Amino acid sequence: MKKTVFILSVFMAFFLVSCSGVNTPESISIPLVTPFASATPTQAATPTTEPLSLSITFDDPVNAEGIRLDGGGDVDTTIVDIYGTTGRQSGNGATLVSGDGNKVPDSYLQFNLADDRVFKGSPTGRVRIEVDYLDAGTDSFSLQYDAQPTAGFDGIFAGGGTVVKTGSGEIRTAVFNLCDGYFANRNNGADLRFSDNSDGAEVMRAIRVFGLESNIVTLNVDDFGANPMDDQPDSDAIQAALDSTCSGDTVVFTSGVKTGGYQGYRIDKTLFLTGMTAKHDLTFTSSNPEDHALLQATGGLKGFVVRLFARSRFTDTSNIFNIDFGYIDINGGRDERVCMGPDGVGDGVEDNWGSWLPECTQAGDPWCSPGNLGFDGFSSNLVVHDLVNQQTECGTSLAFIGSEGTIENVTIDTAGDHVHSVGCINTDDDGDYGGWADGITMVGPGHQVINNTIINPSDIGVVHFGGQDVMIANNIVRITPGNYGAFGAIALHPWDIADTSGVQLIGNTIISEGDINCGGLHTGIDIGPHMWGGACQQSSMPGTYGNPTCSNDPDPAEALPCTGGTCQEWNLLPRGGTLTMTDNHVTGAHINYLIEGLIIEGQFIDENNTSITPRQSDWEAAGFGCNGVYWGPTDKVAHHPSLAGYTDIPIHCER
Repeated sequence: MKKTVFILSVFMAFFLVSCSGVNTPESISIPLVTPFASATPTQAATPTTEPLSLSITFDDPVNAEGIRLDGGGDVDTTIVDIYGTTGRQSGNGATLVSGDGNKVPDSYLQFNLADDRVFKGSPTGRVRIEVDYLDAGTDSFSLQYDAQPTAGFDGIFAGGGTVVKTGSGEIRTAVFNLCDGYFANRNNGADLRFSDNSDGAEVMRAIRVFGLESNIVTLNVDDFGANPMDDQPDSDAIQAALDSTCSGDTVVFTSGVKTGGYQGYRIDKTLFLTGMTAKHDLTFTSSNPEDHALLQATGGLKGFVVRLFARSRFTDTSNIFNIDFGYIDINGGRDERVCMGPDGVGDGVEDNWGSWLPECTQAGDPWCSPGNLGFDGFSSNLVVHDLVNQQTECGTSLAFIGSEGTIENVTIDTAGDHVHSVGCINTDDDGDYGGWADGITMVGPGHQVINNTIINPSDIGVVHFGGQDVMIANNIVRITPGNYGAFGAIALHPWDIADTSGVQLIGNTIISEGDINCGGLHTGIDIGPHMWGGACQQSSMPGTYGNPTCSNDPDPAEALPCTGGTCQEWNLLPRGGTLTMTDNHVTGAHINYLIEGLIIEGQFIDENNTSITPRQSDWEAAGFGCNGVYWGPTDKVAHHPSLAGYTDIPIHCER
């Protein structure tokens, strides 16, 4: 449906927050603090074997232990007063008075680490950086550092993450955990710097650098203060563990869903799995795969229970790959959380839309919906497996956007509330009508969705918004008795990518037993988007295909690549491509198989698909008519194109 299209399209959009500058007391400029000598690479002393601990505090005089504040060029700073103590303020693009008299605009606080303490990743490249800063304004600052060179990147000015301030006026501490610090004086002769991002000056009070063990490690979230045996919030402790990971690490949650007294980890703030930077080869698991761990959303949780990354911390996700998430059950707190609240808008007002990070500024932004798992934005090879993902409030139970990922042996149990007919009672009695949710919402090529069970999705069980060579096989989608229902069980909708080449729908079983007046399943397998308001999009995505104007009977011969504006979209099976739908079994949907909005130029394999007893559902348009067309329960419908063995009915309404 159009609402779902909007949700997934904006999932792909990233942003940076920008606000007014910091208001600080009157400041004065002074010459650069007298530094210690920084050795050149040929002069670097052998680092000591003592634990690495460096610091600088901007007292008067400056108290420095192995860290030097640089000046000159674009890194001049000024002294400011912070509630009776002193700090250093960046320029926010203004030209500050400099000890060397330069007139370059200043935007950074730049630091050099003593080479006889740490140099070229020795004694460790894994460090924790703590920054005491003035949380004034709602602008941001970012860390850049000299990282270990790789075959594809020289490591200079590597991104260490972004902090968005909240305007509390307090002195707060930001923590950056670096995994690959090189610190060979290659960032304009320094090792690290903080950019004020030209959206407001930054005031810092102190910097501390601590060395950590460099070996790949296993971290147990309980060691950071989380406790699944009590009823206290665990998000801060778990996030501290997640922020501490490096590529290659394993994060372990204590098992116990089958154990007496086990309450699960109470998630009151969204968990961002990759922490402050993009990472790869991470594993998230339970201590006993036979007795899963549990993440339980609290009633006050804003946004998703788990997300792959925080878009306010970084935006380049190309380094997120080879992620394994399994044996950890999720409960989204559907009985306590609210999708949109009394005003009918997801905006954080009496609802659970939002985030604990300042990254939800536009009401209705689906990134901030109270969903369950947000695995959108990975590069490749993310595997979600062997878990129960239940009681999603709205948005989606599992967002999955990337390439060559796998969802296997996952049970999704109840996502959103389908009830929309007058006089029908919600299955989630929070008064929040229209809080729909997909079971799995997917974009990208090469995915495998196999051997999963989706029970009572309220929007679509498995929806694929585009990408070639995707297999959806041996899944069960079930609508149980009562006021449970969905618009579709499995759907191919080209809102992001039109080309369906290589997509396979094989051996799936779909059963609907929902109430015929207040629930039920509208379509079993739905190929093509025209049921969804005629598939008329006002702002089309690159890679989509369709007509430049919208009508009740669009001509496929006039379809062309969409150009970003209005487009009435189609699924496209181009010459040489194959779309396979075989050995599926659908029972009890209003229309068991619907094909509408598919351009077939290649080979469509439609074999051995069983249709059993289509049933009436709460599909309002079927009874009241859509563009003058009415329909009852039907085995197979195909329009655009018409197909042998299918009834030809144009259906352009999902409600």
